[in-house]
Amino acid sequence: MIVLLYFDWVGSVTELKELNEKIKTVCDQGGVRYLGLYGPMNQKWNYVWMFDARTYEEFGNAARQVHRHVKMPHHIAEILIPQDI
Repeated sequence: MIVLLYFDWVGSVTELKELNEKIKTVCDQGGVRYLGLYGPMNQKWNYVWMFDARTYEEFGNAARQVHRHVKMPHHIAEILIPQDI
């Protein structure tokens, strides 16, 4: 499954880089593939992180290791489940 985590950011670029490195480390340790940080062409959100996980539980276990940063006032996850058609 692909997980898109859209979020707003009100902190500095340095703080975002630090958080991004923590997320990469947690993903490596938790078996979740980190696919990158992107700037979506969507006016609602500042950024989107992309992840690839076998199960939602696998992603959830990794996500719980990094608490939402205080400079991230809003976020939402979109789960894309593979379709076998």
